[in-house]
Amino acid sequence: MSGLPLLLRAGIRRDRVIAPVAVALFLLINVSTAVSIRSMYSSPEQIAVLRAGAGTNTAFVFLLGPLPADTSQAALTSWRAGLFMIAALGVFAAMTVVRQTRREEEAGRTELVLAGGVGRLVPLIAGCFVAAATVLATSVGMAAVIGASGGDAASTAIVFAQYVCTGFAAIGVAAICAEVAAGARSANIAASSIVAGGYLLRGIGDAAPDLAWLRWTNPIGWAERMAPFDGNSLLPVAASLAVAAGGVAAACGVRSRRDLGAGLFVRRPGPANGPARWSTTEIVWRLVRTHTMSWAVGTGVYAFVVGYLSSQVADFAAGNSYVEKIIAATGAAGITDGFVVAMTGFLAVAAAGGGVAIVVSMRGEERAGRAEAMLAAPVARLRLYGTYAGWTAVTTIAVLGSAAAGVAAGSWASGGDAAHVAGLAFTTAAASVPAVLLVVAVVAALYGMRSTLAVVGWPIVLGSFALGPLGDMFGVPSWLRQLSPFTHVPAVPVTASAWLPLLLLTFFALVIATAGALAYRRRDIG
Repeated sequence: MSGLPLLLRAGIRRDRVIAPVAVALFLLINVSTAVSIRSMYSSPEQIAVLRAGAGTNTAFVFLLGPLPADTSQAALTSWRAGLFMIAALGVFAAMTVVRQTRREEEAGRTELVLAGGVGRLVPLIAGCFVAAATVLATSVGMAAVIGASGGDAASTAIVFAQYVCTGFAAIGVAAICAEVAAGARSANIAASSIVAGGYLLRGIGDAAPDLAWLRWTNPIGWAERMAPFDGNSLLPVAASLAVAAGGVAAACGVRSRRDLGAGLFVRRPGPANGPARWSTTEIVWRLVRTHTMSWAVGTGVYAFVVGYLSSQVADFAAGNSYVEKIIAATGAAGITDGFVVAMTGFLAVAAAGGGVAIVVSMRGEERAGRAEAMLAAPVARLRLYGTYAGWTAVTTIAVLGSAAAGVAAGSWASGGDAAHVAGLAFTTAAASVPAVLLVVAVVAALYGMRSTLAVVGWPIVLGSFALGPLGDMFGVPSWLRQLSPFTHVPAVPVTASAWLPLLLLTFFALVIATAGALAYRRRDIG
């Protein structure tokens, strides 16, 4: 264990931005859920509508699990945010392990560390400890929200156990994937797919009673079987901790035997011959296409679920004053239309996240020295920056288009009025383009001034979401909400008077992006 304290400090420093932002995002979502539950289901009549609607709806049971018998505010908050957020924490924990271990190995830093007398297993163990610390911090915060909502001590402790045990199990899975996969990217895909697959299996087990045994095959199902507010079982805790311990132990066994930089699976060799010359546009596309496709596909899948629920939302939301307030804010004519407009607007924030991911990848290319090597060729700085900016704009528009298409496809699959829903979704997505581009332009300009500022993009996206789409929910003052570009997205259908805000948002995005390009041309690279 020589060098473990030093590597722990290095790992914490490496995640000093992304970990706090992730914890804050989890807490923000849970707090917003608690606030919405308190507003939407504050009377027995509203709870009865919920039980008759979402409580018996197969799609909601698949996504969230069965509605608990306890209908207190804390129990409903745990149910509404629980399993999805538990799975999200598992995915984040898995990606943290891969980032702390295999990603460092690919960058060559692990080899330098091991040359300094550090034990061979220490980098893996330190990475798992850093991920575990993030899981613990998030779990404490999520449980604190439930406790503040009125949850009893026993049920609040079970909620904590749900998050922390699933996160630890994901760490064990990710540790194995990081050791056996051909590289960091494939390790991330494998670990995230296993965690997400468990969420899907759990959903199938809930939606199809004949397949209820599927809930016992994965950590997400075990978390559900802990049943806070409805049994408080600790039996599944042992299974999750066993997966965590067994996974880390197996990963240590593989690490002690494999060559550094290699996995049990090997990469398929590339083509023997490549094109004689790559253009800057082609090179940048090859670098960002994974981000573009993953954000577009992920957002589209979630949008499909939103669209599938759109035809059923009126059954359990009618008569709810809080929902009616949200619908009125969208300017839509009815509950279904308002739901589609509001949720497509929320998905526009994901498009901004996709653009920020590409800006952050620019920083990664610069830190790795590849940007400097490209600029050593006859490639102007403004050309490189402009190419990245162009593909960033393409990514944001692709994610918005995927969101709108997913909502329309989900509505068609559920038997709704797909043509009408598609019109609303695509109109809302189109109206959100200037706001999304402005958020990304601000982040790109910060990167243009200084590469380390790129990671500030994630708090900017989070803040824009909190002040814009969630501003009414949190009672944010109107003057403060004006800071979010999403506040200025016009209501659908877009009237002639709404074109001015769209034009101003587009103008500011162009000006800020240009300022960032000029700053990038003057500053030092690396």
